[in-house]
Amino acid sequence: MELRGSASDRISDVPTNLITEHILTLLPLKDAARTSILSRNWRQHWRSIPQLVFDRDFAPVLPNTAPDETKLTLNIHEALLLHDGPVTKFELSVPGVGEDLLHKWIPHVASKGVQELALRFPVRQTSKLPSSLFTACSHLTVLKLQHCSVGAPSSSVGFPKLVTLELEHVIMPEDLLQKLLPECPLLQELRVLHCSRQEYKLNVPSLKVLFIKSRGSGFNITFQHAPVLSVLSLTDGWNSKNWFALFASLPKLRQLTFGIRSLLFFDEGNAAAYKRSKTFYQLKFLEVTRLLLDNLPQARLLICMIMRSPNLQKLTIRLRISSTAQPPSGVIDTLQELLEAEDRPGVCCLQHLEELHIQDSQGARVELDLVRFVMATAPQLRVISINRAVNLQSSDKVLEFLSELVSYKRISRDAVVKYV
Repeated sequence: MELRGSASDRISDVPTNLITEHILTLLPLKDAARTSILSRNWRQHWRSIPQLVFDRDFAPVLPNTAPDETKLTLNIHEALLLHDGPVTKFELSVPGVGEDLLHKWIPHVASKGVQELALRFPVRQTSKLPSSLFTACSHLTVLKLQHCSVGAPSSSVGFPKLVTLELEHVIMPEDLLQKLLPECPLLQELRVLHCSRQEYKLNVPSLKVLFIKSRGSGFNITFQHAPVLSVLSLTDGWNSKNWFALFASLPKLRQLTFGIRSLLFFDEGNAAAYKRSKTFYQLKFLEVTRLLLDNLPQARLLICMIMRSPNLQKLTIRLRISSTAQPPSGVIDTLQELLEAEDRPGVCCLQHLEELHIQDSQGARVELDLVRFVMATAPQLRVISINRAVNLQSSDKVLEFLSELVSYKRISRDAVVKYV
């Protein structure tokens, strides 16, 4: 009996701030509520934890069963009513939440000074969010929205403390981001994935990370002022007639991923102008997706980028199979002529390259030319990884490709070639 009493005293004597800010915050909300049975001192502490996360841990779904959405929303509503402290984080990712409840819950957590807000809904449930999202949540530092719609706010919008904004499958007015971003002076990370069409004229001085992906209608983007942007990913759906100048205004660009399928306007004039563009001294990680390496403009673009990235450490190329739907722009059998035509003879442009990754290899001559060039000019090279395409079934073609590949000389003693 004495042992049990002393153990009970130790639980009761845990400081309140340690209980609410550290112990209960690390538990799923449902488990945090269950700690009320530990002792009288713990009975009410779960009501003041600063992070309210309603996700699969709060409402687990058993196989072959549908969740009781009515009971679920009642439990969330009750938890919000019982909560009697500030809320720093509110995450909602459960099915069946009606728009009428959202119009009550969002202003409620906003009144408690919410700083991180994540609203993720099922694919088939595109909930319309209240306009109070823009007017009441002035303390937000993180905002994440998924599978929902946002109407045009009746008044000015803006989040003066926002650092991270993530939008995925969000339906919104075309000019919303144009109005919103200038009012977010501290924004550092922006991700817009598969959202409705937007125009991007970015004037965000603090922006460091930008991801944009759209498989629907194309989008245009220009960087009016992004002096510290270091990570950029533009895949699928983007267009730029002045492509070579798009990245020239990004002096701190360190990591770049771009999809090449939309380069319908990249012609010979663009290539010539790009060769006169500034060098990417800061670029260390380059990834090109959906590349047709035997397509003349695309091959020239790749070489231009490689030649003007003297500090490049990792190069990743994701190829795609040639298609008759590709706009006529010339087809090449070898990269050697383009490499020899480069106007920087004798310059080792890959002095710091350590990794080359080729995905969906077709076993083509242009691929061998690229690998041979890298082996001959990259003294710090550690690995070349080549992943063959699923449609490459010909064993003779594979053996021919490998036999020539292993014959190439490499100036790096540590270079390893992996072919899978």
